[in-house]
Amino acid sequence: MSDPTDDDTSAEAPPGRIARVLRWVGPAIALLLIAGAVWVLWDMATKISLAEIRAAALALPVHRFVLAFVFTLCGLAALATYDLLALHALNYTSSISLTRAVFGGLIANVFANTLGFPLLSGGGARYRIYSMVGVSFSVVARLIIMSWLTMWSGILFVLGLALTLEPTTQYPVFPHHYIDRSIGLVILVALIGFIVWLAKKRRAIRVSGMVVRMPRAKPAFLMVLAGAVDLMAACGTLYVLLPPDAVPDTARYLVTYSLAFLAGMAANTPGGVGVFEATVVTGLDIAHRPDVAAALILFRLIYFVVPLIFALILLAVFEGSHRLAVRRARREEV
Repeated sequence: MSDPTDDDTSAEAPPGRIARVLRWVGPAIALLLIAGAVWVLWDMATKISLAEIRAAALALPVHRFVLAFVFTLCGLAALATYDLLALHALNYTSSISLTRAVFGGLIANVFANTLGFPLLSGGGARYRIYSMVGVSFSVVARLIIMSWLTMWSGILFVLGLALTLEPTTQYPVFPHHYIDRSIGLVILVALIGFIVWLAKKRRAIRVSGMVVRMPRAKPAFLMVLAGAVDLMAACGTLYVLLPPDAVPDTARYLVTYSLAFLAGMAANTPGGVGVFEATVVTGLDIAHRPDVAAALILFRLIYFVVPLIFALILLAVFEGSHRLAVRRARREEV
């Protein structure tokens, strides 16, 4: 007669092995992406001089710099709505002011985009900002999930539109325009179906043992728009810095940028540095050009470094105001 405990052990063994294997998948993918980026960027560095890059940056028209900063501001405005929309979706706005929700989302998302390891950087910033007013960790965790939902839905919406509305005069992203349009329509139909599913009744999902209430249809639609504006602003910033002949067509550019962004996230390098640039020049076939290298460096400075400095200043203001309030409360108690 067989021991039932042996049967249970054998039944659970395969999932255990799969889990152990999956734990190595993420780091392995990150290492492969970083290795590929190093190879591509090293190849560029050996064929382009710093003097050429500097000359290309100085030759960039002033109006392109201005447009890059305008798009960056639009992107920051979109990031600032992430937590505001999430708090309304979660029906948790009683103890969080509009100012804290707007700047909290902005700071957290800038940290996540720029520093890498978004759960640690962006999540840590969110928890610090909201814990000052007594918000629990579980609420912050739900905000992070809503933020990811906003980002991913925006990416899918932009890709779906780009592939569906792709002009036949441009080269297809995939082997044929019919394939592009089919993929785009599937993405858009899935997004529409998701919003309709939310419209029927209040939904909830379970993530790592935590129940998260999903937004209703209208907030979900606004979250899709916020994510789309965020992505389009980032794409626009790089687009105006790149030389005009570097982008063959809109759909291919949007797909390449989105893949570069996702590859950078998967690599977990700060702001996807290296991996993002390597994916862009490979996807658009624009390596070995000093004007492209100059555009990528300027994009890194304008869209990542400048917002990070701004976010650090905002975080310091929040921290300073909180400490002053705590001291004032202690004095009143005495």
